[in-house]
Amino acid sequence: MGLRLRWITILLGGVFLAIRSAPAHEFPHTFEARPKPPPTIDPGPDAARLRIRLTDAASGQPTSATVCVNRGDQEPDDHPLAEYGLRRSANRLKGAIRLRDIRYYFFADGSCEVRVPAGPATIEVRKGYEYRPAEVTLTVSANETVDVHVALERSIDMAALGWYSGDTHIHLERTGRNDDALLAVTSAHDIRYACLLSMNTRGYDQGGQKYESVFQHTGLGEATLARRGIYHITSGQEYRATRLGHVTLALPDRYVPGDGVSDDTNKGPSLATIADQTHALRGFIGLNHGGYENQEADRLLLEGKMDFLELLQFGEYRSLGLQGWYDFLNLGYRLPIAGASDFPPTRELSSEMTYVWSETVPTPRSFVEAIRAGRSFATSGPMLFLTVAGERPGAILRHPPGTAVTLAVEVRVHSPQYPVRYLDLIMNGEVVERRFAAEGRTEWVLRHHLPLRGSCWIAARAYGDAGTDAHTNPVYVYRGDARPFNATSARRIIARLDGSMATIPISAIVTRLGELKTELNNLIRDPRRTNLPLPAVKP
Repeated sequence: MGLRLRWITILLGGVFLAIRSAPAHEFPHTFEARPKPPPTIDPGPDAARLRIRLTDAASGQPTSATVCVNRGDQEPDDHPLAEYGLRRSANRLKGAIRLRDIRYYFFADGSCEVRVPAGPATIEVRKGYEYRPAEVTLTVSANETVDVHVALERSIDMAALGWYSGDTHIHLERTGRNDDALLAVTSAHDIRYACLLSMNTRGYDQGGQKYESVFQHTGLGEATLARRGIYHITSGQEYRATRLGHVTLALPDRYVPGDGVSDDTNKGPSLATIADQTHALRGFIGLNHGGYENQEADRLLLEGKMDFLELLQFGEYRSLGLQGWYDFLNLGYRLPIAGASDFPPTRELSSEMTYVWSETVPTPRSFVEAIRAGRSFATSGPMLFLTVAGERPGAILRHPPGTAVTLAVEVRVHSPQYPVRYLDLIMNGEVVERRFAAEGRTEWVLRHHLPLRGSCWIAARAYGDAGTDAHTNPVYVYRGDARPFNATSARRIIARLDGSMATIPISAIVTRLGELKTELNNLIRDPRRTNLPLPAVKP
């Protein structure tokens, strides 16, 4: 039978065969490691061919995206990006993100060709959280070739609103020859600023071959910048000490020296030393995986050593959790959180990311500077906007003591892919107002007039079914020269310090934890007098 040719164009908002939103969730899984992926299904000798072309609807230019054909049953025969697809590199069913219906997809850089059996066929195309997912259904005949054009359209253009996406924790190796492939993969999830990290195992050899993996062969820092249009990749490192914790080092000029080559990072140095070394190398440091209790997390945060706390990951607030983060805010710290995926150990590349606010298009350095300043929100889907008296997250508002002030607060949500059921306005860790919609909402607006009765921090959270969450960083409001203070939060940190002192094997770190415990007890007795490096209230 001769080949028959057909050409189809799918334009969102235009004429199409079939397009609809894919279901958002599936039944829970219990796997903690990567399950064995099902094999693809051979379409047989009389297979039809789908020649799929992907463009951006606004520009008309080719674009990269993730593609799922016949619910994941078929993939391209000759596929240059196959190693990054879910069958080979991810789909780990950890955390709340495991509940999402994410079928096995592959990455396509503008086009792909897939053989499928005759009969009904489906094509699902996605590109991050800002683009509308496209699902095309059609019927193909044996030996037929069908050209399908899918033009992807944004449901919201965050950059046009001054918000830029990024993921500071991705483990993809840079060989010096694969930057174009890496940019195709990261741009397929619409990650404008991607930080690719090497990581050491139980020892440390400063980027050498003994303990380092996921090599960044082009070096570290700003000199490693590669870009494709609006998309950027740079190289950094994850420094790991099992008994102390893990940290992300973004944009250091080179690998931190540590204590030199070491067979056991559990013997030191302190992660506080690693933080100092990172800053000396012009880098930024973030506490990974929510910090982990009974490690060095609370010490690093109390000393102000961390530029950010990587809290939202695997679709949940890990380790110290929201309450642990709120504890530090309730002492008066200005501590920003970030969302980061830790791909490929997680379910999907950039399932969690951070959006930062910038008046101009950021550089990789100014992007991380915005994270450090808290001009951002963390998300696993919802776009979440907060203003307090017209100011965005990270802003500092000051009012004289004794003045009567009512703050106008507005929270907006845009989340067409993963509807949210709850919208919370939070002050000093307590929910001031909560909205609830049993069926979930894709758009939401909350307006509130908040009387100011003392110094506080104000943030917003939107969340739905498991794996769908977003949290803004706070707006900080001072009345007079006082900071927010909550003695219960201080006592919770003290309890965590006790746990760390009982488990950390390095005596110098244990001694320092004891000193910080004393400082917290002093703070409980007099919140206005402390040697802790709390940020200044007055400019």
